[in-house]
Amino acid sequence: MKRNILNTAMTVLFLLLMNYRFTGNLSHEILGAVVLLLAFWHNGLNLRWYRTFFKGRQSGQRLLATVMNFLLAAALLVSIATGLFISQSLLPFIAVRGTNTLWLHEIHQSSSYVCFILIGLHLGLQGDALWIRLKHWLGAERFCEKYAVLGKGLSIGIIVYGIYASFSNHIGAKLFMEHSFGWGKAPSATQFFMDYLMILGCYTGLACSVKKFLIWSERLGKK
Repeated sequence: MKRNILNTAMTVLFLLLMNYRFTGNLSHEILGAVVLLLAFWHNGLNLRWYRTFFKGRQSGQRLLATVMNFLLAAALLVSIATGLFISQSLLPFIAVRGTNTLWLHEIHQSSSYVCFILIGLHLGLQGDALWIRLKHWLGAERFCEKYAVLGKGLSIGIIVYGIYASFSNHIGAKLFMEHSFGWGKAPSATQFFMDYLMILGCYTGLACSVKKFLIWSERLGKK
């Protein structure tokens, strides 16, 4: 239960962090600090992964999960470091000042979007264990078994809409630090959070599909 609450809280808070326009600077920095603390807690709960890192066979899915975890950690560190250097409310005494800080803002935004995508992929690669715990927590095992086909259809719908929302919200441009002039009217809060939740779900679904394919190919190779 503790892990489910923690994972849900981190996901919701990161979604709130993704749009500075809705939170304002002070709330954005406070949320960033809270997410950082939760990330440390998350790693503390998963110390077993570090202890068994060099043990056992390095399968394709395990290697992929390892690469994703380290990329996520690196992107998070870059986002934290740049956030400290452009802080205006919590730590203004260590912030870099002057007109040359634009590149820090751009790197901060880009690394945050990299984190966002990698969180979706991370959730997808851990999807089986997370999904089993969540179903047990909600007491929905029978319901999920009965409506498994409906669940698969919903997953496909989320992936399709997530791809559409990625383009309509210019995720690629934000990743590559392109300027936002001429992108049209900003979405409402409801539209923004629905789109970004679907984008997160899209990457989660894609990673889960890749993991299942790797498991299938490894089993096929053993025959």
